[in-house]
Amino acid sequence: MEKRVLAPNKAADGRAQAAVETVHATLSGDTAATALGVTGRGGAPVLDLCRKLVAAGHDPRLPLHAYRGDVLCLCVCSIGEAATLRVGRIGFLRDRDPIAAP
Repeated sequence: MEKRVLAPNKAADGRAQAAVETVHATLSGDTAATALGVTGRGGAPVLDLCRKLVAAGHDPRLPLHAYRGDVLCLCVCSIGEAATLRVGRIGFLRDRDPIAAP
């Protein structure tokens, strides 16, 4: 179900802004997430996928929706922000050296 869709975006004052692309990822098993020809693996595959997408030059402001089949499982507001996260013992931790935006 890997695809890109355009979703309308509105400014705080209600004016329409340019459309924002949403990356659609597919979850496979417990340890893999794939989108745009890139696969993230590990205990937090969506976070790994976000790091790889940003490193591949995709706009870090892009949101990502992760699906298992037809079911939306996870929404990421920004792949750039998710790229800076890692799983801690309790919750998420932010990496000290985030991936630089292109």
